[in-house]
Amino acid sequence: MARTLTFFIFFFVTVFLQAQQPEYLTLVKSETQLKGLFSQLYSDTLSELEPVLDSIRTKMRVALSEPGSMDFPWNGLKRIGKVDSEDRRVRIFTWHVQDDPDHYRYFGFIQVALRKGKVRLFELQDNGKAQRGIMKLDQSTEDWYGKLYYEILTHKHKRKTYYTLLGMDFNDSRSNIKSVEVITLLWNQPKFEKDMFFNGRDKVDRVVLEYTDQVSVSVRHDPDLKMITYDHLVPLHPIYSNNYEFYAPDGSFDGLEFSGGLWNLLRDIDARNRD
Repeated sequence: MARTLTFFIFFFVTVFLQAQQPEYLTLVKSETQLKGLFSQLYSDTLSELEPVLDSIRTKMRVALSEPGSMDFPWNGLKRIGKVDSEDRRVRIFTWHVQDDPDHYRYFGFIQVALRKGKVRLFELQDNGKAQRGIMKLDQSTEDWYGKLYYEILTHKHKRKTYYTLLGMDFNDSRSNIKSVEVITLLWNQPKFEKDMFFNGRDKVDRVVLEYTDQVSVSVRHDPDLKMITYDHLVPLHPIYSNNYEFYAPDGSFDGLEFSGGLWNLLRDIDARNRD
């Protein structure tokens, strides 16, 4: 009983002290404003899209640059993606809008933690380029192949930290695309790494899986296997070979295992019944 009482006292004192900090109150206010803006953005009655998008991007730039913003949970922003690296150095926000059934636009920001609660902020600028089959590419925050990031993995090799990003692109009315790519920090700036994936013969910059929008495809980290597992995709009929909008899972799984500073492809792994 005494332990429970001590916990509640500590909890309420912590909340009270946080509420007295001007930085915390500023972030709470920003979160409330952004929550309202995102509600407008995804409202069925919205008539003017661009002004709301501009307001969101402007407010995000200011709010996510504030000291302490990386420690703030932003739990009120439930309509957008937010992923945090295990070492708390990197946080990424992403969201999207649908212009029509065949065109999506993506937006995002990467926060990089500095010392004493300070942060560097980088805006992800969607280049609007097609992603189909693009596994060798030059990509940067200013020239970004837009997507929603839904998971981030942290690995170290030879004193270098790699952040692996699992992403989703709704692509068009016929197919979706999931991808796996890697960033590192160079002088506290995010850098998209090249030649990070080895299939036993070639190295590529990222993994891209395109499939019909009529099915669901799993691409996720499996902590038990200590690898990224994903559905093996095949054409629905041999005549659709290399026409990826007609690809779907065949019931088997492939995997990516991080070793020697690379993600190495493993085919036909046992990843069943692990959900």
